[in-house]
Amino acid sequence: MTSKFQTVAGTNAERRVRRFFLALTVLLGFLQAWASRMDLVSDTVSYLDIGDGIWKGQWSMAVNGLWGPLYSTILGVTLGVFRPTLHWEYPLVHLVMFVIFLFALWGFDFLLRELISWRQERQTDRECAVPSWVWLTIGYTLFLWSSLQLIQVSETNPDMLVAAFFYFACGMLVKMRRNAATWSTYLSFGLVLGLGYLTKSVMFPVSLLCLAVAFVLGRQEKLRVAAALAVFVLMAGPFIAVLSMQKSRITFGESGRYNYAVHVIHVPRTHWQGETPGSGTPVHGSRQIVDQPATFEFAEPLAGTYAAWTDPSYWYQGLQVPFDFRRAVATEAKLLRVELVFLFELHGSLLASLFLMFYAGGRKWAIFSDVATYWFLLMPALGTLAMYASVHIEPRYLAPFLVVFLLCLFLSVRLPASEDSRRLGSAVAVFLFLSFLCPIESPSLHVKDFLRDVTGRSKADPNSYQAVASEMGRLGLRPGDRIASLEYSLWGMSTWARLARARIVAEVYYWPELSESSGNDFWKADQATQGRVIQAIEKTGVRVIVSQAAPNPPDASGWRRVGNTQYYAYWLNPPAKEARGVRR
Repeated sequence: MTSKFQTVAGTNAERRVRRFFLALTVLLGFLQAWASRMDLVSDTVSYLDIGDGIWKGQWSMAVNGLWGPLYSTILGVTLGVFRPTLHWEYPLVHLVMFVIFLFALWGFDFLLRELISWRQERQTDRECAVPSWVWLTIGYTLFLWSSLQLIQVSETNPDMLVAAFFYFACGMLVKMRRNAATWSTYLSFGLVLGLGYLTKSVMFPVSLLCLAVAFVLGRQEKLRVAAALAVFVLMAGPFIAVLSMQKSRITFGESGRYNYAVHVIHVPRTHWQGETPGSGTPVHGSRQIVDQPATFEFAEPLAGTYAAWTDPSYWYQGLQVPFDFRRAVATEAKLLRVELVFLFELHGSLLASLFLMFYAGGRKWAIFSDVATYWFLLMPALGTLAMYASVHIEPRYLAPFLVVFLLCLFLSVRLPASEDSRRLGSAVAVFLFLSFLCPIESPSLHVKDFLRDVTGRSKADPNSYQAVASEMGRLGLRPGDRIASLEYSLWGMSTWARLARARIVAEVYYWPELSESSGNDFWKADQATQGRVIQAIEKTGVRVIVSQAAPNPPDASGWRRVGNTQYYAYWLNPPAKEARGVRR
């Protein structure tokens, strides 16, 4: 009777905790999306441009070496259906991101419930029966941390979608390990892996790792594993085929090659001219029209707001990436150390909690065999982390793989059957959750921002992308106009130009924090050099040159401030009169 009562009580507690975390996760995700609704990550401009092309039936736009077609298609269809105004376009993108965040939440919840079920099925009478609400609290804390602080709903790149597909795939691997997988599980497994690859090319090797694990787990279900592989090939094969034809060699994506060249060999991130020794010669690089300050033109043949970034792999065709063993080992060791630092996140509570639980378990060296029980999830998670460490890492890249790794560590802990063990598990769960909430002014929490907005106390940003696009339209900029930038366009320029539907076709390759562009500051050049740059840009058919920095000297002839923004414009083809708007 007592046992039945405890089971019912445990079920009720589990249900309440799960509902609490689902509600909290949705709330915090919404607040983050709301706080960033007027902003946009610069890479997303390329996804939006590709999405526009796909919506209009320009299918060749989908074949891109760096940007996966699935996320572009989602954005293109959404904007094509709703046709937002200038001020609502980026909020609509954030709404899409919020929906993707909910999709990731669904995938993670599926994985976590499968893991808890498998943990309970393997539990012996000599082990502490850790309540499900403890595992739910630990798991959801990891999800909140990774999704709101590492990936971020405000980050309008497709990494949240990658996380969702990886969580679903891992959940299906757990079902296979539990011998609970059906035909639909295996078919869905191939589908989510294929969709993951079409989101980001890094998911191709990750998918191969997952399929290898499925093959081992499904030794008695070879036909089902073959079906999963067939679905994956049907999803990924056509894109690999057309991309390989475009690049004239077999390839599943160029992002790894590009990032290795930029972050390991240290070629320029944009406007590579073959200047790095051993990097090869560009087949069709951007055209350099002034040597100093380095100024480039890239109007043709690619379309898009900022054609130099629409498909970087096009401009980098001909790139050679020679393998240097010593450099590769040094890069791997350096980035693995960086990845280890993530174990000290949440104010060190992650590492402290794991240490306490493993120590209290008293398993000594047996903990390694306990952890190894989760090899089927550790293999794709750790394999992907090692793969990233060989090239380049950012927190948003690592998030889902770190979460799966940490979940395996926590769930592999085997505590002795005692009341103290139950209390320790409960204390660790609460400790981790409080560590996520502390300090209250965490970057992931935007309660004050939301309240300030809804009460009308927020001040409009004069340099917002919407404000700049509106002011440029008022000054006479029209959709389709060609513009040039005196700074690197990826940071700031392309994001407002997208809203104005203008095309950046030339730029001075300069940004203060970009070491490779030092010496290219237009405003530090003498007047004769400045005039030479303006003349060269004028020959490209540009209508207006825009600067994010104030002219030097302040009374430089021809420059006009764009409203109250930090931008300044130099009209090569002055508008006859000020226009009222910029929209389509």
